[in-house]
Amino acid sequence: MKNIHLVVLPLLFLFTSCSEDAEAPTSNPILIFNRADVKVNELSRDQMFNALMNYEIGYYDTVFEKPKNLRAFKLRDVLELGYAINLDTIENSTFTFLALDGFQDSATSVQANEPGGYIAFEDLDVAGSDNWEPVATENNNDPAPFYVVWINEDQTPEDGYPWPYQLYAIDKN
Repeated sequence: MKNIHLVVLPLLFLFTSCSEDAEAPTSNPILIFNRADVKVNELSRDQMFNALMNYEIGYYDTVFEKPKNLRAFKLRDVLELGYAINLDTIENSTFTFLALDGFQDSATSVQANEPGGYIAFEDLDVAGSDNWEPVATENNNDPAPFYVVWINEDQTPEDGYPWPYQLYAIDKN
């Protein structure tokens, strides 16, 4: 009977350490969901992390102008969770992405429903789960807390797809 403890304790330790989600970032920023400038919901990154699948995405980033690897939620999933909607039934709506630096850009409901749109929350190319590579701008902002990206070649700013970083809110009309 004493020998069973020698087997069970190491296994228990192994399963406990594996069950902890080492991938989850340590801070917990909030994403606000507005309808016509009126707040209707907010979700923390932890809430999204617990409710949605997250993905490691690799793509060519048009803002960084190089390949990037990020951890992200599908844009469609975030919008459906945040607004309690089904994007398949939404037509003629616009989602405006609001950035901390005042930048705004929009996607149509058709664009938001396309495969390839993501809301990133972690830069896998930088050590530390809450660290981001700064964007090469005059003030070297990093994309935190959230960054809208598109992974398909035809989903660029030149093709009318928004790429806002420092996302803190989304407004639906």
